[in-house]
Amino acid sequence: MTLRIKKRFFVWYILNETGTVVAKIKNKKLLSPEKNVTDRNENVIFTTDIVNLPAKENNFNSTETRKYVIYHKNQPVATATFASTEDLKMTKEISFALRPPRVNEMNVETPYGVWNIKRQLDNSLIISNENEVLGTITAFFSFKKQYLDVNRKYEPAFLAGIYTLTDYMMHEDDLLIV
Repeated sequence: MTLRIKKRFFVWYILNETGTVVAKIKNKKLLSPEKNVTDRNENVIFTTDIVNLPAKENNFNSTETRKYVIYHKNQPVATATFASTEDLKMTKEISFALRPPRVNEMNVETPYGVWNIKRQLDNSLIISNENEVLGTITAFFSFKKQYLDVNRKYEPAFLAGIYTLTDYMMHEDDLLIV
């Protein structure tokens, strides 16, 4: 199943192969990371959010101080954790001294097992479950159309929730300047 992600201001449309909208992702609140995932009839199926955890160390905003969750009727159905890299190939040897470690991997506990989502050098993602590749997401930060391609039939709204978690992952290392 191939789904196209069509981004607009404050809403992302998830389209199937025929161009029909099968899900939408919308901000729940204007400036919040929380998002609603709706079906084609605008019914809220899932909500995604970033949950801040008590810090184990003094590291501010590290991947260990947050969890990323997909909720269905206020109950968590998938929880993600991120892993950062110090690999120079993944950071492309950027000379900017304040660059945080780049998040390159996410493990998501789903009703379908643990999914591993790994960032590639071109900012595309590979989704796998144990030794099986489940699908791919084409490159983020590109001017090309973006696709989520999976080799099994999953609910489009759930895949839209997974896509939202990957968006959190891709933007986790953004620097906020206040």
